[in-house]
Amino acid sequence: MRRLAIIGAAAVLLLGGATYVLFLRGGDETPVVEAGSRFGDDSAGTAGGALLDVLAPVLAAGEDSQRVGSDPAAPTAAELRRAPQNAVAGLFMVGFRGTSSEAEFFGRLKTRPYGGVLLTSANYTEPAQLSALTQALQQAARDSGHPAPIIAAQQEGGEFNAFGNLAPVSQVEIGNARKGTRAAALAAGRQLRALGVGMNLSPNADIAVAGGPGQGRAFSDQPPRVVSAVKAYVSAYRQSKVVSAVGPFPGTGAASQDPSAGPAPVGLGLDALRTSDMTPFEAVASGERAVPAVQMSNAIYAAWDSVTPATLLPDAVDELRDRLGFEGAIVSADLVATTATTGGSVGEAAIEALKAGVDLLIVPGGRPQQDEAFRAVVAAVRSGAVAPKRVAEALKRVAAIRTLTRDSRDPLRPGE
Repeated sequence: MRRLAIIGAAAVLLLGGATYVLFLRGGDETPVVEAGSRFGDDSAGTAGGALLDVLAPVLAAGEDSQRVGSDPAAPTAAELRRAPQNAVAGLFMVGFRGTSSEAEFFGRLKTRPYGGVLLTSANYTEPAQLSALTQALQQAARDSGHPAPIIAAQQEGGEFNAFGNLAPVSQVEIGNARKGTRAAALAAGRQLRALGVGMNLSPNADIAVAGGPGQGRAFSDQPPRVVSAVKAYVSAYRQSKVVSAVGPFPGTGAASQDPSAGPAPVGLGLDALRTSDMTPFEAVASGERAVPAVQMSNAIYAAWDSVTPATLLPDAVDELRDRLGFEGAIVSADLVATTATTGGSVGEAAIEALKAGVDLLIVPGGRPQQDEAFRAVVAAVRSGAVAPKRVAEALKRVAAIRTLTRDSRDPLRPGE
């Protein structure tokens, strides 16, 4: 009884305190702190978030109090065994078609707490629309009591931008100029953060081998210049408080074609990969200023089995973790595209990627593929084919990325 009385009193105090703070702040307004943009403190939920997020630590007991709000702690392996569905949803970054909250996807987001949402050109018309869309995505998660989704895009540069009229210019142009590299990424990062995008699947760290996928896309055909540019981009995105995911590891510059088009063999041996294609990744993989995320490749490599895409290959993940010392989140390649090489289902690809050591699984769409992949991983966790410990480990890294995207959750409103 005494404990209940203490909890009740604390709840009353928090209610009163929250009301007073809202009165002082004039409701939902947050300070203007940088170039007219609004970036509030999200330590207790974003501005305008549910009051239950504030009360949750008082009303819940023990470890459950850490499983609520915009940035909950990752579930334990024991919790995963009991109820894997919502936890498994947190492993997926998915896409959808539509440019507003009227899209059918918003209904699914209310019931399935996906870890991230990948925006593409199909979700974009102009900056004010993008800001409204990212606000709506975050609000849908808050209204449903779900963790904040990681909102991501591939804003690589030039024709490889999800949002065509925004920075940066192409990596080829940056590489040819040999100056302004960091400034280009810093401008892009600030734009993305202001519009509610917290993660960029960029830069592309390929070497521009003649005839390969990197030609016309990568910074340079010289590994040292690519290393320098990748380091500058990663540093600039860190400063702009946008998560950078450098890729595609271990490099597709020497592939026979773009892996998104079908099977893409890379004929280099392991030593050649390590002394050339992997050097940009090695430069940002470890240490205090390491990149927070690395995206895997869909190419297949003679250095290993010449059959399995790197995004499903334990040997490729081990190379990144063990030799390069990378401790951040590993992001899959497009797992729908993976099936063009494997001939299998997207569900099988999701399971194999997770077992290989990938943490965040990308299934851009459509809905049937997303549902199939989700159900396959849930079934694999329930059957023990994927160990709950592996899922818990992946979710811990996803949670760390989510925390790094806090500053993007209150995007610039039109007219501000």
